[in-house]
Amino acid sequence: MAGAVPWAIRADVQRHKENQGGTRPGEFHPLNPDRDAARGAYPDIRYTPHFRGDRIADTFETGKRVVLAVNKELRILILEDNASDVVLINRELRQNGLAFRSIRVETREAFIRELQEDPPDLIFSDHGLPAFNGFAALALAQEKCPEIPFIFVTGSAQEEMAVETFKKGATDFVLKGRLSNLAPAVQRALQLVEERARRREAEQALQKSEERYRQLVELCPDALLVQSDDHIVFANTAAARLLGADSVEQLIGKPLKEIIRPDYWELMQQRLRQLREEGTTFFWKSAQSRMPRDAAAVPFIEEKFVRLDNQVVDVEVAAAPLTFENRPAVQIIARDITHRKRAME
Repeated sequence: MAGAVPWAIRADVQRHKENQGGTRPGEFHPLNPDRDAARGAYPDIRYTPHFRGDRIADTFETGKRVVLAVNKELRILILEDNASDVVLINRELRQNGLAFRSIRVETREAFIRELQEDPPDLIFSDHGLPAFNGFAALALAQEKCPEIPFIFVTGSAQEEMAVETFKKGATDFVLKGRLSNLAPAVQRALQLVEERARRREAEQALQKSEERYRQLVELCPDALLVQSDDHIVFANTAAARLLGADSVEQLIGKPLKEIIRPDYWELMQQRLRQLREEGTTFFWKSAQSRMPRDAAAVPFIEEKFVRLDNQVVDVEVAAAPLTFENRPAVQIIARDITHRKRAME
């Protein structure tokens, strides 16, 4: 019959009403939330059941002050064989202002189907069920949707079990006898999800930024080197070409001293040391001091590099301090001016 309440759900509702003192054992009142609300059974709550297969889905809305601020209705998957416990869980959450829709399942098959077809925002699970195990459910959740917070809501107060839940990766552990701890646990879980999302977005933005920078570096016609502790730790393709290397890997790890002509090395060390102490302005000042007053100041000074084939190449060099892989370093830009020098001679 259309609109009829499945027998199993009627039994769940009957059990709850008997537990709450609403009916006598054996007496059944058809589920009619509008009538119950009118009679004062749930004075401030609109209760809407949703049925699909072996799921029981409840939507709760409340006019109470919102304690848990969420910008959407949450979907909570509850692995629990006792419908009365779910009612208590729902009541505790809506008393704290949480807008949610809970779905109760009891079997492994139903649990997996929910994870695949309609992934929840939160998962609550009892520890021991007749047909399923909470730790097995945790393992499945971590495999299929590891980003979803998993909270054990159980009647077992054994300390060993609490420790084991966290070891296995559960987000939190709440005792059924202390459901007042559930709302704070949910809030912590939601904050954790938000922090992970922000971190993931930041990592993605950083990755995109690094990719753009890498493209710019590779397209740069000037040689770019990064030195740390007087060794080359990064080089672009133009640097390999300038120094006569077959690939940038030939330059990585090479002492900076080996690419500087010996009579320029002491001066280079002094400049790098002052650069680390005074910053980029040192090279600007150095460049200005070497040029006529009416000339345009540029952050390049002349040096002589030694290629891997021992040929000397005239270069203009600019540098700036930076942090490379969490270590202090100096970025060096070198421009080949050999042809220009020869033309001037």
